[in-house]
Amino acid sequence: MDENVFRPNPFDDWEAQLKNMRAGGSDVRAFFRRRLRASTYLVPCRPDGKGLSLLATQNNELFLPVFTSKTELGKWMQPHGGVATLPFEMLHHIVVDDVNLSGIVINPFGASLILRRSKLTAIENAATGMTHERVTHTGRLIFETGQCPAALVRDFTAALKNSGMEVFEAYILMARQEHETRPHMLFLIDFKGDRKRLFPAVAQAVQPHMKTGSNFELLKADTATLAAARKKSAPVYRKRN
Repeated sequence: MDENVFRPNPFDDWEAQLKNMRAGGSDVRAFFRRRLRASTYLVPCRPDGKGLSLLATQNNELFLPVFTSKTELGKWMQPHGGVATLPFEMLHHIVVDDVNLSGIVINPFGASLILRRSKLTAIENAATGMTHERVTHTGRLIFETGQCPAALVRDFTAALKNSGMEVFEAYILMARQEHETRPHMLFLIDFKGDRKRLFPAVAQAVQPHMKTGSNFELLKADTATLAAARKKSAPVYRKRN
């Protein structure tokens, strides 16, 4: 099937496409996955303005409820503080970044589809050859310098400038934990606000520059990591006074 035949968002024929996917063969399912990833979704925000609304199951699992159209969104009967329009990749990053989330549920009050964390990762991996995971460091991070393509710096800094968040300083380094021998690329960012808003946009900007099979990490800077980074390299981005 041709990847260039996606219809405009929103996913206005969702129910029919979901039915076709479940009844179809591998090529139909592959097309459906590509369209899932190419679409944007409507997500209700919390009434207090502190993040996105969540949906709890009877088993106390938390999912991000997302909708393919205004009609489906209209079935959300709880109060909300507005609606965010988010691409699939950003939804995936939000789930990866929050250990309390089990995944997303598309159109939970209609023809629904649950995509757990593992399924979201599989869809991203099939499309990009890369996976996203949240890493908890157990030891000291060792920073190293390395060559960085100008195009990567350009797209990284553009994502910071266009994020709408207050970013003070940012570095591109190679980093490894004490027990590791192979470093990975690290994007160290000193900013104010919620990383769930910033990191998905940054990851989307830098991902095309990464080689298949390579790893990169986004990290919110603290006093110690900033001091270590400043000893190794000049910032690729610094807020103007």
